Amino acid sequence: MDWSTMGNEENYCFDVAGYLHVRGVLTRDEIDALCQALDESGRTEEMLGWPAPLQTPFRDLLVHPRLVWYLNQIIGYGFRLDQEPKLLCDSTCDVTVPLVGGGEPRNPARAYYFQNGRRYCQAVQAIWALADVKEGDGGFVMVPGTHKSNVETPEDVAIGRDDMGLVFQPSLEAGDLLLVAGTTLHGMRPWSGTGPQRLLSYPYVGRAALQSAGTGPKAKEDSSPEWHRDISAEQSASLYRPDYQDSVPPPVVVTDGEMVELDESREVFHPSIYKLDVDSGIDHKEFYFWELTGYLVLRGIMDEAWLDEANNAIDQFQDRIVVGEELSRGSKSLAGTGRPTLGGLLELPQPYCNPFRKMVSYPPVQHRLNWMGGSGARMSGPTVFCAVQGTSGHSLHDGGEPMYPPMGYQFQSGRSYAEAVTITWQLRDVLPDLGGFACVPGSHKANYSSPPSVRSYDNHMGLVKQLVMKAGDVLFFADGALTHGTTAWKNPIPRRGVLIKYSSRSFHRSGGEMVHPWNRWSHHLIEGMTDAQLAVMRGTDRDARQHNVPRLEVEDGVVEVSYERGSALYSGDAPKGPVVDKISRS
Repeated sequence: MDWSTMGNEENYCFDVAGYLHVRGVLTRDEIDALCQALDESGRTEEMLGWPAPLQTPFRDLLVHPRLVWYLNQIIGYGFRLDQEPKLLCDSTCDVTVPLVGGGEPRNPARAYYFQNGRRYCQAVQAIWALADVKEGDGGFVMVPGTHKSNVETPEDVAIGRDDMGLVFQPSLEAGDLLLVAGTTLHGMRPWSGTGPQRLLSYPYVGRAALQSAGTGPKAKEDSSPEWHRDISAEQSASLYRPDYQDSVPPPVVVTDGEMVELDESREVFHPSIYKLDVDSGIDHKEFYFWELTGYLVLRGIMDEAWLDEANNAIDQFQDRIVVGEELSRGSKSLAGTGRPTLGGLLELPQPYCNPFRKMVSYPPVQHRLNWMGGSGARMSGPTVFCAVQGTSGHSLHDGGEPMYPPMGYQFQSGRSYAEAVTITWQLRDVLPDLGGFACVPGSHKANYSSPPSVRSYDNHMGLVKQLVMKAGDVLFFADGALTHGTTAWKNPIPRRGVLIKYSSRSFHRSGGEMVHPWNRWSHHLIEGMTDAQLAVMRGTDRDARQHNVPRLEVEDGVVEVSYERGSALYSGDAPKGPVVDKISRS
């Protein structure tokens, strides 16, 4: 392996999903030594203190070279073991308790930090598989992406009443290493596998992160010096010394601005100026799902009559379907023929336009758009995707990195700010593994760029999810922020999904006639201007990132106008050359 630094693929996976599956780290001899020690001891705890030689393989795992290499880059140098290793199985874990973790409310001692290309994950659970764990076996489960969640976990998800399709049980082979961020929502579920249940958990934390107390005799002593008897209990509480058992968790002093008093429960007291608005009309579980994954599916929005009208209208105008380019971008997994689409749905003659015009500002849909990005969203004309068997997939594109404000995603003060939301109305079923919309859940908050193997779907590391939907369902996704695309259509029944793009009130997405200076400003204001001056007098246009045209560049102290285009998308109104002569004709 490359012992320099983690590659973009592994960095991307841990950043987006909150875990990393490292295969085949332990040799067969190492696995056998650990299993033999467990069998001979007949115990499931205090492995590091067992008599030699039974303790040796567990102590070796403590600083296994591969593990140390990863933790140095994920937690940072100086990481340490927080608690004793634990065997994760039904006999040592309460499989009935709620899942724990999640990014909200934030626990700084366990949180995930990323800034200026530096990552500090303050807690990582290193889980070693000593026996195979197959899909559906149960045991350790988690909700990927929750290490960066900004919405508190719904109770139904935590207790398992409704996992919302989010809970993931990793499949492991003996010798694998699973690294899980400490704030990734996780827990244990009853074991249903046929083989032994043997997962070893080693919890590591950052050097300064305060979490668990020690278990030695010194840690059990009274941490308060004798002179604390001369001050109040509240004063003594603020002078506690960390790492002793009587100060973990620390004392809690509750205040109201006028008084102080101890809270014997020691539950975190951290006042907020915000309260959950129960009258907002937002479904908590929907909001949680959207903020966590970057997409949302509403089930059964269209009834049978509406579906029949829409499908019949498309049948009547199949001669207008246009087959566009092949969009797999060199992918082996997504290769196929060009994508067939039908546009102009709102302009179809009566009554064929009606089922599509009904989609505009439809109340349940408009309501979600409002809380996803705020009012003022404007839509593009609907387009029907009509893929047939053999139509190529669309290579996965966009994502949270590099940052792109006009189509980005942010969360602040309880609000979702999705600057671009695309909706697809499903007119036919989208079945498992037969093609259709696919995405990387959580990638709308990515801090690393999407790896080529993920974009091509040729080696997506289990991060890409193809959504299964029914006719009548409506899909929302954070277009531009969420890494998304489509898998090749393999269903003999053609695809029918009506796609509508929405842009926020804050940014332009497609240009228009008001981009031209002579339309935006009075003639006398721009008459006689140079081409460089006119470049900054333009109206809002599609942002093509660093390849925008016209763009101003400074060469030897002189401002010049460049019209050189890159590979980014442009609006039809972006100029290809100087526009000075057009002022006189306007």
